[in-house]
Amino acid sequence: MSKRHSLQDNLLSRQPGLFPTEIAEGSLDIELGFRQNLSRLMHSCGKDRYQIAGEVSRLMRRDLTKDMLDKCVGSDTAYALRVGALPAVCQVVGSLEPFRYLVEPLGADIVNPEDRDLYRLARLEEQRRHLELEINNLRSKCGIR
Repeated sequence: MSKRHSLQDNLLSRQPGLFPTEIAEGSLDIELGFRQNLSRLMHSCGKDRYQIAGEVSRLMRRDLTKDMLDKCVGSDTAYALRVGALPAVCQVVGSLEPFRYLVEPLGADIVNPEDRDLYRLARLEEQRRHLELEINNLRSKCGIR
């Protein structure tokens, strides 16, 4: 009698995924929207693209021309903004919106520098409430007032 083998690989199919999320297929295809977002932001910041390219070049100590910048925010995916240039662009245009756009599909957000201390305070307050609750539970369990 011959042994029949299934043509499906069942070895890993029962294991959960590495990142078990309910994110729909294609929902992280955000490149074109990111480029449009960046283009609108540069248009509305009050500086022309020559100024933006010059300031970004100075901050990064790398050449970034206006033409290169135009190609990076165009629809041709052959050209892309270097990841290291994004913080410099955000500094020059005065907005963290590009970072927000990138992390929004993950359900995350960016904290503004002026809100950083408030966020940390809220986190510490939450930790304190959790610790106080745990301390009170242990006191009542041990019969201590």
